[in-house]
Amino acid sequence: MSTIDRNFNEYWDENFAKHSQKELKYDLWLDKYLQILKNGKILEIGCGLGNNAQYLVEHGLTEIATDLSEVAIKNIQEKLPTIKTKQVDISKKMPFKDNSFDVVIADLCLHYFSEELTKKIMLELKRIIKNKGHLLARVNSVYDTNHGAGQGKMLENNFYFVEGYNKRFFDEKDVNKFFGIVGKVEQSNSKMMRYEKAKEVIEICVTCDKQC
Repeated sequence: MSTIDRNFNEYWDENFAKHSQKELKYDLWLDKYLQILKNGKILEIGCGLGNNAQYLVEHGLTEIATDLSEVAIKNIQEKLPTIKTKQVDISKKMPFKDNSFDVVIADLCLHYFSEELTKKIMLELKRIIKNKGHLLARVNSVYDTNHGAGQGKMLENNFYFVEGYNKRFFDEKDVNKFFGIVGKVEQSNSKMMRYEKAKEVIEICVTCDKQC
């Protein structure tokens, strides 16, 4: 059974409940964007247990942290009480006004959806980000074989049911196709060491362009 057929919320509640007692652990991928982050209102989607939120707090920044999982939100409320939180399902219309944010952070949360739904999410992000604002993201790379790339049951091109749920793996063309909906894309390959095995990701910075 894929996550299309099961309650995605329940899946992530169970996942986060298993790890909620662990110490928050972040890497430094946001370092290069600190000037951008210091100059505006920040939203994080798919915040999980609060790794990036912890980083922002330690750098004197605040955000609205959102996640589908109630468990994740409660964990942040307990550990990082200065962070504003809201439970949000990004697969639906987001509860924010047009042009609400200067920066949206989307770390490892935009690679779970079909092509159709991914495009709809990108349009929503474009709606809520100010013109010339930024979307900062990381997504699974097609080279991320340690975490399921090219494995399991193919649902669409580069989209698989693997390790118990649906996962999309991006190449350069995919990044441009999807994130280009929001604006001008800059991307680079990167490696994360947060997990037991190294994780290959694509790091993305999009400058929102309301004209495109």
